[in-house]
Amino acid sequence: MDYGIHLLILICIYTILAQGLNIPFGVGHLFNLAHVAVYAVGAYTTALFSTELGIGFWGCIYSSMAIAGLFSLFIGGISLKLSHDYFAIGTIAFSSVISALLINWKSVTRGVLGIPGIPRPELFGIDFYENSNFLVLVAVAMVIVQFVLYVFLRNSYGRTLRAQSEYEQGALSLAKNTVRARTVSFLISSCAAGLAGSFYAYYINYIDPSSFSLVEMIFVLTIVVVGKPGSFWGITASTAFLVLLPEPLRFIDIPPSILGPMRQMLYSLILFGVVWWKKETLFPVERTV
Repeated sequence: MDYGIHLLILICIYTILAQGLNIPFGVGHLFNLAHVAVYAVGAYTTALFSTELGIGFWGCIYSSMAIAGLFSLFIGGISLKLSHDYFAIGTIAFSSVISALLINWKSVTRGVLGIPGIPRPELFGIDFYENSNFLVLVAVAMVIVQFVLYVFLRNSYGRTLRAQSEYEQGALSLAKNTVRARTVSFLISSCAAGLAGSFYAYYINYIDPSSFSLVEMIFVLTIVVVGKPGSFWGITASTAFLVLLPEPLRFIDIPPSILGPMRQMLYSLILFGVVWWKKETLFPVERTV
């Protein structure tokens, strides 16, 4: 029972994270590889504010989303001036900078030692150290995020973002502000990542740089690709599928030194297979006039 609750909590956190990436990458075709770096910013903000400053749940949640949003504006101000492969390289460079800061800024992040003792939220006298109660909290947050992103995908910003991804010159000819649409998509995406990072820090009670590596970015990217980029419900389903997929391996007598690489190989094979199968959809030929 406890193990099932643990998996459901992870599904909720990763759903928030993957749906956030689905906005710029799935809808806007912006190959953002800094998403997990912003996720780390949200987690470390909550960890530092709750342990060092004694700030409560709402303060940490809002601060994580706000600081993650500020980072998105910084990324957008630089990376959105680039295009295609150069944009991806720019975002992964930013991700490398964040990773280096987490490891080397030891006076703040404690480096590879990480930050332990992150307290669970205190709300309405409810004991959130009980995982079943924490599951309800994160599930409510996931539903709210899902609703907000669903509305965004269907309003004028979402339509403009989708239009610029298919044919930017056509969107510009209709007087659509494509730069603003991309910037707003980055802002919303990063706020979702910051929220997911905050809940992750609260749940695990300990974070270190290894939790936000390139491997984690590949896993989140796999969720979006398998669920079909731009598909709202597809991302939700693929999150549950990929979080639960390797769990049967735990019940097989496999040494831990082999189990970890096997999980990564499994994700890699799935990612390669889906990209090969859906390459026309994932990499469409750009429209011309």
